[in-house]
Amino acid sequence: MKAHSRAFTLIELLVVIAIVGILMGLLFPTLNRARHSAREKSCANHLRQLHLALMHYSRVYDGRFPVEPTEHNPHPHLVDALTREVGDALLPCFYCPEGVMMEPYARDTVRYLPTGQGDSVLDTPENRAAGNIGYVYWSFEENKPGWRNPTIFKPRILRDGKVFYLHPDDVGKDFSVSDTWLMTCFFRRKAPFPHGRSHAQGVNVLFLDGHITMVIGRPRDNYK
Repeated sequence: MKAHSRAFTLIELLVVIAIVGILMGLLFPTLNRARHSAREKSCANHLRQLHLALMHYSRVYDGRFPVEPTEHNPHPHLVDALTREVGDALLPCFYCPEGVMMEPYARDTVRYLPTGQGDSVLDTPENRAAGNIGYVYWSFEENKPGWRNPTIFKPRILRDGKVFYLHPDDVGKDFSVSDTWLMTCFFRRKAPFPHGRSHAQGVNVLFLDGHITMVIGRPRDNYK
């Protein structure tokens, strides 16, 4: 007797599609969390490599780190100083792996403060040449107008283990651990932060002593 093949009925096919849809709906959040976790760890590794380069620089220059005009882009001196000491292989480390996600917020000149001022945080030849990086560098002479609150994120010169305030009212003051941020992920007021964990967002922070911590919540609340 000839065997007859049994095809799926329409209802059976729809049931299979529905089950696959449910499974994918359960799987996607897990995969998304794993992807963001991997990028967070990769970002921390970038900051770790930058710290090693900064320490190498400080050993050559009597404990000093490069000092930038502002805490915000561009950072041509920082990029040039570190790559001159350790080589161009360091260049990718200047960019957070979540840069693609942050780029629209960085470029937006309307919805996020300061309005009218955009930025780019992607690893591109143009940004490398201009010194635009994906991190904020906290050894700087003056606040970039509008980007940070100068009463919180105060201009300072960082050295190996030391903080020197530049504003006359702050010169000679003792510094706290929160004042020893060396580099952080890019952030912009009112915009989402690059990393997420347990339904909260934050930034990776490289401290002056070399340890790296995921700081949840608004950076200004953790900085002071």
